[in-house]
Amino acid sequence: MKHRRWPRLAAICDTPAGRISRLLLRAAFCALLLPLPAAAQDAEVIYEVRSRYQLITVLDTANGYRQLVFDGRFDGTDAIQSEMKLANPDEPMLSYARHMMAALPVVDRPRRILVVGLGGACIQRYLRKLLPDATIETAELDPEIRNVAAKYFFFKEDARQVVHLGDGRAFIERSKDKYDIIFLDAFTATSIPYHLTTREFLQALKDRLAEGGVACANLWAAETNYWDMVKTYSTVFPELHVVDCAGSTNSIVLAMPAKMALTVQAWADKAAAFEKTHPTALDLPQLILRGAAATTSIPDTARVLLDKGTDNPGAPQRFTSR
Repeated sequence: MKHRRWPRLAAICDTPAGRISRLLLRAAFCALLLPLPAAAQDAEVIYEVRSRYQLITVLDTANGYRQLVFDGRFDGTDAIQSEMKLANPDEPMLSYARHMMAALPVVDRPRRILVVGLGGACIQRYLRKLLPDATIETAELDPEIRNVAAKYFFFKEDARQVVHLGDGRAFIERSKDKYDIIFLDAFTATSIPYHLTTREFLQALKDRLAEGGVACANLWAAETNYWDMVKTYSTVFPELHVVDCAGSTNSIVLAMPAKMALTVQAWADKAAAFEKTHPTALDLPQLILRGAAATTSIPDTARVLLDKGTDNPGAPQRFTSR
């Protein structure tokens, strides 16, 4: 859910009872996004809670947007994890979320979808409305995020919208189910958890894909190990496609468990056919043609990310659920 960082802002805050209850942020810029984000507007904290894992802050902007921030410093460097237009909560606002939908036309009739990471549930709400025959499951580590999504981001669970609390990797490794699409959208305030980037995890991810399925990962190109992550995907999946997100430093990686030899034009054609039966309001063909790379050259210096083991003793310890 990580998105672009805000430029430095001036912040005024009151801290009764030792915690911030109200915060005004004023931005002095207009960055290009599709559409213009609410980050350029005044924002007021409407809820804040410290969970076991992070400080969670919900803000409302003066022009009708609601935002989610993790471990906010409120100095202009915080990442917007999710953004929702209050007047149209099912519309994906942030550029990365819109670009992740480019995975949809690659799969014939996606019926079962897994999302790793809930945040403000922008992807979940959108998919539920767009695909009335699909079941959307979410693996979310932090129970407080589910509470916030339900109370402040219009997220409702039912037979078609299911949340599994716990670490996403542990869920995937334990699961026996197969999914048509698996979206990876799990960020901390600053990065992707390492245990969701390794070859061992990606192999488990691949094993959970149904025939003809795809994995779609939201990566942050400014991460120091960005190319390491892309290279690691390339060692597990026989075909990769990278889409640069307009107006942000996010990149979307589409990973296929079987070789499809999908060209950018063929992908755009599939998107055009998909739009006829499932109008996305995103213009997926143009989104793909603008952002998808025909080929991806991985630097020779990139390394494969591994769980801690004999061939990579310096890697961080493998995550275990808390």
